[in-house]
Amino acid sequence: MSVARRAFPAVLLLAGCLRSTPTRDSWTNDASIKFPQFFEQPAVEAGADGRTVELSGTILHALDAAAADFLGPQDANTPCVDRRESHRNRVIQRQGILFIRIDEDPQACGLTVPALHSGAQYAVGSDGRSLRRLRDGEPDESMEPTDAGHGILVPTSEVGRSFDPPDGSVPLPFIQTPGLDTGTGVRHGP
Repeated sequence: MSVARRAFPAVLLLAGCLRSTPTRDSWTNDASIKFPQFFEQPAVEAGADGRTVELSGTILHALDAAAADFLGPQDANTPCVDRRESHRNRVIQRQGILFIRIDEDPQACGLTVPALHSGAQYAVGSDGRSLRRLRDGEPDESMEPTDAGHGILVPTSEVGRSFDPPDGSVPLPFIQTPGLDTGTGVRHGP
């Protein structure tokens, strides 16, 4: 009996270790998806001119999923800057993908400027699956570094040289007062 009593907790512990950790199957971060330029043209604000605006359930679902991921759960104690109604959303649909840009609206909370890194971009498939998320301040893996070319080749004899004027006739701007060079003991300056 005492062996069974000791073995039971060990079996439970082992069973807990073998269980896979929960993952969000609907979440991927496909860096091949390029986000559009959300501000290259003016947005049409829903309700600004009193006209009727129609949003599909797919768009509402995608907005809700993106806002829930970015801002987290909401309740009565949620600070103003973290509330969904204190943010502006832009949506662009291209090739079956909804691109969503969420930005803090500082005026909604009586502020004048948004906080640093207070926005995010989402790509959501037509099936509602999150394809990509990029929060402000995070590196964008889809951006390829631009090639600066081969640069300027510098002869080995020039590497590590001081800024001595070629003939000594023009004083260097950072040596304005006469004095001894602490490295060589040579007097420099006018």
